[in-house]
Amino acid sequence: MPFELHPEIPPEGRPRDEVLPPAYRARAEEGVNRLAAQVGLQLRLHDRLINSRPALQAAEFAREQGRFDAMHHALFRAYWDEGRDVSDIDVLHEVAARAGVDVAGMAQAVASDRFGDYLDARRAEAEDLMISGIPAHVFADRYLVMGAQPYDLFERVMANVGVPRRDAPANVT
Repeated sequence: MPFELHPEIPPEGRPRDEVLPPAYRARAEEGVNRLAAQVGLQLRLHDRLINSRPALQAAEFAREQGRFDAMHHALFRAYWDEGRDVSDIDVLHEVAARAGVDVAGMAQAVASDRFGDYLDARRAEAEDLMISGIPAHVFADRYLVMGAQPYDLFERVMANVGVPRRDAPANVT
């Protein structure tokens, strides 16, 4: 489900230090970098928070075209790997083209806030579930795991809901 993390951020973005207290930012960045390194990723952290609504709108347009996965991956690659501002329409043009999405149609959908009501409804739904961050995973309508968490936490939650590990031997009787 799409989730607009900071809808209060204006279109031009805001410096991270204006939004996130320095001690919190340092802890969060250390945790993200540690988890990323464990799986061989190097993420580019941004000095400005962006308004994610344009990127979310572009992704929903891509979903209509059956190109969501390609657009989703291209957006993440642009933001995290390339350090690009995915709230910028020119960047979204490039990302959409890379993902095989109709660029003109995507631009029109973003400009008209075509998916605005849908995004607002999804945010309200998440807030009703007390989800206030990303990523957020709900397991078996019982466990909520929010934020970047180590893999072993997910393994423990899955074990609690009765899902066997993929590498566990099958019970043969």
